[in-house]
Formats: sequence, structure tokens, C-alpha cells
Amino acid sequence: MKFDFGTISVWIAALAPLLALAGALAIDKRNRKATEKPPQSEKLLRPPGYSLAIRFDETIDKILWDIGIACCFSAFAGASAYCVANFLAARAPMFALLVAIVFLVVFVLGGILAALRAFARMREAQNIRLGLRGEQAVAEVLYEIGDSGFRAFHDFPGGDNWNIDHVAVGNRGVFLIETKARRRRKSRNGQAEHVVIYDGETLRFPYCVNRRAVPQAQRNAKWLSNYLTKKTGEPVDVKPIVVLPGWFVDGDNRGNFPVKAMNAAYLAGYLRGQGESIEPPQVRRIIAALDEKCRDVEF
Repeated sequence: MKFDFGTISVWIAALAPLLALAGALAIDKRNRKATEKPPQSEKLLRPPGYSLAIRFDETIDKILWDIGIACCFSAFAGASAYCVANFLAARAPMFALLVAIVFLVVFVLGGILAALRAFARMREAQNIRLGLRGEQAVAEVLYEIGDSGFRAFHDFPGGDNWNIDHVAVGNRGVFLIETKARRRRKSRNGQAEHVVIYDGETLRFPYCVNRRAVPQAQRNAKWLSNYLTKKTGEPVDVKPIVVLPGWFVDGDNRGNFPVKAMNAAYLAGYLRGQGESIEPPQVRRIIAALDEKCRDVEF
């Protein structure tokens, strides 16, 4: 069997753009790191959904990488199929034919797996983007209540792998806000598609049940209370709230639940309606403690 230069050049041409792009990106990243510096050394406060935005960018990079791998495997699978066809036509030795078939199967399976992984990560990116938009929607509400003396912090880092979505601080208290963004889907239990039923412990959506949101808000509020108490040297009570943008929450008004649940549109009125419970000097100390930990974004 003979390979002509024209056939080989086709496969080189198919792979060359991907290889050239990968090399150019690697060189550009290295050069930027070595030659560029930020215009200011002061770090910035975390914006709404900062952790989710990083996860979204990382997921998109992985998707592009998976697509590139799938393309490479597909090209190699095509070359392997070409070899198998030529081996069969030339009545090549059985060992050579089996090797070519093995390579063909490996490249086909590798391309399929890479494509499936890219698809799964696309679904993951969609969910991350939904969560990001939910946090941005709540952040808009918190900006609106700045005229009531509230200061908002977003994506407050609690540890190496978790964060608090929002913290609102003012004379009316310290409020921890966990955002739960969910898509609307067809109801499975006869419940209205826009309604979430809340009983103080469980969020019942029309198609699923969430039992983790309330304990998470309580756990994070307790952690934040301990953190601020240690930083300021005085007791700090943190009130947890679960916010579901775009949903009507049914049941929160039936009991004095320790964790409130509401939609984003109701949040502003709820916070404005709270009575003053913290003196301005303590508010300033709490804000300073939050600012110190939340200001870690490189320019």
C-alpha cells in the first residue's frame, strides 16, 4: 500500500490549525505573564457571582479543549478508516489489518467520549450561568436599598471551596442571603409552575424538593456570626434569608420561621421594613471586617 503526499498533506492541513492555535495561546499566556502588570496594586471587592463567573470561564475553556480533542480524534479516525480500506484492498497481512482496526476503534471511541464530555460540560455551563444570573438579580435589589443605609457584599469567601452569596449590613441588622436560581418546568404534582411552597425547612418546587437550602443558610449564618463576633469583639446576630428570583414563595407568611424565604422582588421591601437594631459605630466595624476579607480580586 502506498501513501501519496497529497493524502498526507490533507491530514496535516486538518490538524495544523488546532495545533497552531494551541501553541499561540500558550506562548501568548506566557508572554503576558512575564511582561504585563496590573495598573494598580489595590485589590477590588468581589462582584456578584464572582466564583460562578470563574467556574463558567473554566468550564468554557474545558468545553473548547474537549471539542478540539474530539476534532483530532475524528481526524485520526478518518485516517485509520482510510488505512483499513487500503489494507483490505491490498490484501495486507492480517496483523497489520487488525492493528489498523484497533486504532480505528480507539480513535472513534475517543472522539465520541470527548464529544459527550463537551456536551455534559455545556449543560453544566448553562446551570452555572443560571446561578450567576440569579446572584446578579439579587445584587440589583441590594443596590437599590443603598438609600436605606445598607451596604452589600457579594460572594463572601467562607473557606477554600465555599462562599456566601450576599451579605447586607446596615442599622437594621446583618442579613445573609443565599440565592437559589431554578428554571421553571412542567409541574409533576399539580402545583402551579411559578409557585414554591415553603414550610420553614423545605422548598417544594413543582417538579422537585430542595431540603438543603435552609440548613445551608443556617449553617453559613452561624459561621458568619462567629466570624464577625471574633473580628469586632462584640456579638453579631446574622439573619439568614433564602431568595428565589422569579418564583412566588407560598407559606413564608404562615409561621415565624428562623430562615425567611422570598423572591427577589420582595427582598427590598422586607429589608427596608426591619427596625433598627445596630448602632452606627458597630455597623462601621462590621463593614470593615467584611471589606477586609471580601477585597481579594486582582485588578
